[in-house]
Amino acid sequence: MADDVTGGDLYVLWRLGEVHLPRIADVFYDANRMLGGNATGSTSRAFRPNEAAYPGSSFLTSSVGAAWEELRVEMQLMMEQLGTTVLDTGRGVMNAAYAFEEADQANADLLNDYLRDPAKHNADDPLANPPAGWATDYPGMPYGSWASTPADQQGEAP
Repeated sequence: MADDVTGGDLYVLWRLGEVHLPRIADVFYDANRMLGGNATGSTSRAFRPNEAAYPGSSFLTSSVGAAWEELRVEMQLMMEQLGTTVLDTGRGVMNAAYAFEEADQANADLLNDYLRDPAKHNADDPLANPPAGWATDYPGMPYGSWASTPADQQGEAP
């Protein structure tokens, strides 16, 4: 995969790590808050703890209420852990994207160093460099087909 990574791929990784996964984590954190009875703007009393077992009861819980309380706490913990795991996954994706970016920059620096070293690259050799102005002087020679030089096109040896 590392050989095929491009800027577009890095953007996809960035969106996954910085946009999509945090939004998914937020769903779990919202569920956690709802189970705790303090969801923002919530008017539901379904998950509020310490309610009377029945109207007029002096007991705050019943056997069903106690079982629900244990289940609710466990579900809250699960939602929090899932949200945190999703955010950690997003951080891992971003670490991978940054690693690819650093490797790309390091490789670009190596290429530039190589091209600047006269012992490794002859900047005056037209066959070792991108097409120069002479490429436009030969319209019969399509861009990218540099198997021969303009001199070869005219029947001369290079």
